[in-house]
Amino acid sequence: MLDNISVIEKILKEYFDSKRFEEYKKLLTNIKKSSKKKEDVGKRLKEISIKSELNSSSDYNTYIEFLLSFSEQNLSSSKYLELLLFLGEVSTIKGELNVSTRIFNNLVDFSIKKVKYENVLAFALMSLGEIYSRQAEWEKSRNYINRAKKLYNFQNDYIGLAKCENLMGTIYGDKGNLNKAHKHFDSSLSYLSPKKDKTIYGMIEINLGVVNNILQNYDEAYNYYHRALIIFEKEKNYRRMAEVTGNIGVLYLQKNNFNLALKEFDKSFAFAQKVDALNPMCVTLLSKALIYTKLKDFKLANVFADKAMEIGYKINDRLSIADIFKIKGIIESNLNNYEIAENHLNTSLRINVELENMLNQAETLFEFGLLYKKMKDIKKSRADFRKSLKLFSDLKIINKIKEVKEELNSL
Repeated sequence: MLDNISVIEKILKEYFDSKRFEEYKKLLTNIKKSSKKKEDVGKRLKEISIKSELNSSSDYNTYIEFLLSFSEQNLSSSKYLELLLFLGEVSTIKGELNVSTRIFNNLVDFSIKKVKYENVLAFALMSLGEIYSRQAEWEKSRNYINRAKKLYNFQNDYIGLAKCENLMGTIYGDKGNLNKAHKHFDSSLSYLSPKKDKTIYGMIEINLGVVNNILQNYDEAYNYYHRALIIFEKEKNYRRMAEVTGNIGVLYLQKNNFNLALKEFDKSFAFAQKVDALNPMCVTLLSKALIYTKLKDFKLANVFADKAMEIGYKINDRLSIADIFKIKGIIESNLNNYEIAENHLNTSLRINVELENMLNQAETLFEFGLLYKKMKDIKKSRADFRKSLKLFSDLKIINKIKEVKEELNSL
């Protein structure tokens, strides 16, 4: 609990005067004592076994509820709103999406139909759009982002519009529609000044790097990542530094330079730990699982895959969960556990179909083709390779098209 709330406690003195802050600390100490007693009792009950991650999440929820109640009674409306915005952002970064959703919905309810708070409403709607995009709930996400865009457009808030366009780009990128993603990223850049709006500019540079990496434009992708990294290093923005170095790791992974990839993933994980950013941690762990799968160290690969899965379920990152099932399918295929491999790949494919992610569907179908080839089921292998080829062709992923054709010719 202490790790999760340390960032919040550092800024609370800005909101409360010394008397109120001391009162807050006293009440919090009493809550911690009460929690400690419950933990001691829990240890005696051997039949109760709850993971520390769940306890931590429960503690965080309890802490936020306490802080909101205390703040609402002791802060002015403007200060309380300011604190809610901060808590919503911190909770999103830390993967406490139920908390952040609740906070931003409260902000929407408070600010709706109040002209004075239109900027708060727009930000809350955009933040809900981001939260739902992380969970691959595309319709909900687009709905909130479009509502925010209308408000930002009315306010002539170009930074807000740029952020909305960037989020829309990530949605289409996550679904594998790279052309639409690129258009939204370009639209986002058109609202910005590279010198004035460095943070959001850097975020878009990361996303353009991802698009180019998928299209195997590796030099261009690296240039985007490198420019973004320079921005975030100057700002000491560890969350974004974790994202950039993680993406550079993926680039090296795709080029089969595993040593450099592992070094970048280690950097990414270290940066993410500094700010408890769970998303890049999950990406790093699943990527390491894939590397060790390729290196035939299946025991270690499974360890990383399982740790990634824990985080993926905690933050409800459905895209990563589907990716992890695909990796576990590859592992089991290599261990000749064909039935388990088939089950994992089916789970990955089902999730990716639900999420409308064409790229991940193509990759999973390719793995099905390889699995059935090993199982000597040539008919099924050919059928899945052909489905994979169609999707890769639609997406114009040149090297994958070549790879699938080679497999088909080998049957």
